[in-house]
Amino acid sequence: MSNTTPHLESAAALVPKIAKRAAETEASRKIPAETIAELRAAGLTRMGQPKRLGGIEVGVDELAKIVAVLARGCASTAWVCGISNDHAIMVSKFDPRAADDVWDKNPDALIYAGYHPSGTVEKVEGGYRLAGTWGFASGCDHADWVLLGSFLPIGNGPPTASLCLVPRSEITIEDNWQVMGLAGTGSKNLIAKGAFVPTYRTLSLAVINNGVVGKRPDLTPTQQIPQVSTVPFIFAATGLGIAEHMLETMTAQIASRSSRGVQLAEIQSLQLSIAESAAEIECARMLMERDLAEAMATVRTGKTLDIKMRARNRRDQAYMGRLCRRAVDRLFAVAGSQGNFDSHVAQRNFRDMVAVSTHVAVAWEISGATYGRVAFGLDPATFLI
Repeated sequence: MSNTTPHLESAAALVPKIAKRAAETEASRKIPAETIAELRAAGLTRMGQPKRLGGIEVGVDELAKIVAVLARGCASTAWVCGISNDHAIMVSKFDPRAADDVWDKNPDALIYAGYHPSGTVEKVEGGYRLAGTWGFASGCDHADWVLLGSFLPIGNGPPTASLCLVPRSEITIEDNWQVMGLAGTGSKNLIAKGAFVPTYRTLSLAVINNGVVGKRPDLTPTQQIPQVSTVPFIFAATGLGIAEHMLETMTAQIASRSSRGVQLAEIQSLQLSIAESAAEIECARMLMERDLAEAMATVRTGKTLDIKMRARNRRDQAYMGRLCRRAVDRLFAVAGSQGNFDSHVAQRNFRDMVAVSTHVAVAWEISGATYGRVAFGLDPATFLI
């Protein structure tokens, strides 16, 4: 592995272990406790939290690479590891008292989220009370805290889309996660019935998405960075790891197989399938690494990302998804009838890649159009930038 770091090495060392549990993870529809313990022991659950509270503070460029490595063993594990760090980065932008609440007494605390604004809000003395149901809360079975998206009545203006930090004890989990792909993420519903949230444990999505560069010198560049234009590369990185593993697996299988006395590796159509898939996957990685390196370099100089860079990043997050989805679709076809068996890794890779490609972070119809609007000098017309 080129340009390796201790945390990348730790992730690579876990790949064989989580790969052996991939079927169990999928069947149980949640990450096994053993896997969570291994991620914690390797420090891979602390990459986004403040160092003063036991965190490691890894750059988002390295975080995305780590997620891609883990996805070679188990896409669901990579996804859940990535978003726990994503949510830690978000909470770091809150009033420092919020981070203290989460990690002061428990440096191993994990945060998961029902991100999309939902539910009802009642303004009360000192904060708010939340009630409702929030979906797609990946990893929530292991949560110590959760983030719930809501429209909060702040000041005299219209309700503000915000995130609210709530202890796990204030919510219940509804097990509705019966799905075809990324089943092991356990992305179930969260239900709150009057959960109290003090004002300091809330933050508007506008602040989270725009970042706090230059306003919070106590935070690392990753924790200051604009959220939606950078951190969602970890979702695309899950797809990248799936595709890289699929390519490696199918190349090895084709090289070792024959049919009716003909070596499959000698068939030109298969050679072309491998070549085109490899090119797409390598292009996806280059986009991710270039964009995140430039984003981190920009923030480290005390500057924020301008609208053109944000639009490009959103475009590239989604285009990574398209490139990897095309490659995995082609490689699944190359697997032939053998790929349909539950015992063949191709079918899980295929289903997990389909699930990754449907996430809003890698939705081409949204991000591609956003880039086009910005390129034409128009308003982006979305807060997802």
